[in-house]
Amino acid sequence: MFATPTSSRFVKAASRPARSAAFALLAVLLLGLSPVAHAKDYEAEAGFFSYLPAAPKLNLPSLDIPFWTDDLKKAKKAYNNGNFDRAIRFFRKASEDGNIVADWYLGHIYRTGRGVPRDDATAFSYYSRVSESYDPDERDQNRLRIMVDAQLRIADYYRIGIADAGIKANHKVAARSYLKIASTYGHPGAQYSLGLMNIKGQGVKKNPQQGLKWLIAAARKRHALSEAYLGDLYWDGKLVQRDRTRALMWYILARQSTKPSEYPSIFDRYNELNAAAREDERLEAEARARVWADQYPADRNALSD
Repeated sequence: MFATPTSSRFVKAASRPARSAAFALLAVLLLGLSPVAHAKDYEAEAGFFSYLPAAPKLNLPSLDIPFWTDDLKKAKKAYNNGNFDRAIRFFRKASEDGNIVADWYLGHIYRTGRGVPRDDATAFSYYSRVSESYDPDERDQNRLRIMVDAQLRIADYYRIGIADAGIKANHKVAARSYLKIASTYGHPGAQYSLGLMNIKGQGVKKNPQQGLKWLIAAARKRHALSEAYLGDLYWDGKLVQRDRTRALMWYILARQSTKPSEYPSIFDRYNELNAAAREDERLEAEARARVWADQYPADRNALSD
């Protein structure tokens, strides 16, 4: 039986610490690359790299799967109804029985501060439990998705550190984890993170061109933060030639890929760009966005409440 993690001591104990030439050419043609500085981050808003999976194969796990016990079903119902006190009580009971689904949800609850004060140290410890259960041969895709997502969350924390838990930022560890997740599973959240780290030279040698390739790879999976980041790059002319039409196109796509409740600044920024654009730029941006969305459609299931 596991004890509920509440201290930095527990957290420390729980923690452990290419693309082809053709793709490169496509990125150059698509992006109009040029070496300049870098653009706006969404770190403050998203808790840095907070991620709602956009790729169909990496959606959040269905809660109606066989290993959902009565406690987990009760927790699910309470969670969906916004009764987080009740949800936490039943998730903890399941966690004490060693259920990694409950651990994953508790990590999410403490990371986002739903029904409890935000506590990244406790969130880290719960995610660590899930990550330690990782089995690349796991046949249940829902369990595998939870395990992979937990690894991504841990990499996020190593990217920024957790002072209260005595965990210092370690960009190299984070970059290695992101690369493994991106290479093995094509996870857009990891691709986005690698994109920013390559652009900034964090944990890896600074390589803006490679960073842009990772961002495009994530954007193909309709990762909203990647789309918005590309939009800012084009609007400001950072790393790429300034192109207001392409900037607005990326923001149109970003709005399609998320919800106002998740990333309100994406919608605010779109409104700013749309108001500043000329009519011909808006029309062309909408046309380009339709072409992209037809080829890389957003996963509507990931956006539903």
